[in-house]
Amino acid sequence: MDLASCAQIAKTYGNKGEVLLRIKSDRFSEMLEGCQEKGKELEEPVFIYFDGLPVPFFISSATHRNGNAWVVTFSTIRDNDHAEEVVGRDLFLEAKDEDRFSDLDILVGYTVISEEGVKAGTISRVIEYPNNICLELEETQTLLPFHEDLVLSFDQENKTIVMTIPQGLL
Repeated sequence: MDLASCAQIAKTYGNKGEVLLRIKSDRFSEMLEGCQEKGKELEEPVFIYFDGLPVPFFISSATHRNGNAWVVTFSTIRDNDHAEEVVGRDLFLEAKDEDRFSDLDILVGYTVISEEGVKAGTISRVIEYPNNICLELEETQTLLPFHEDLVLSFDQENKTIVMTIPQGLL
């Protein structure tokens, strides 16, 4: 199952296990708006990684605060002690085709590794030229072309990307 980052849990909110989210995905924001309007549980689970494995959670209520901030209640988190365990973690949705690599700024800080296993560098920024997305490596300021076809593996837990790197760039 491919997962896409959609939000980060910023802090606990209130005293009944609610958390404040910072939304990263327009699709997730729209889903929360629908949940708020209907006043019922979000049908699609969100995932939080624990020990490298995605654990599903269901959102039972959502309230928009301002900008990209939402207060949500998970159906299985009922107190602040449990809510504290998820603070600082990212939320993920099952990726749709259009979501894959749609929020490219999340790649900043990831380590790029060549298919031969050589560390190429750490991504310092993502530059979006028309029809050409490039990753700038912090150590050398090298620009690597970024396309889904060049990505061999993507490890969200360890923040690494194994890529086919065109010859002569490193």
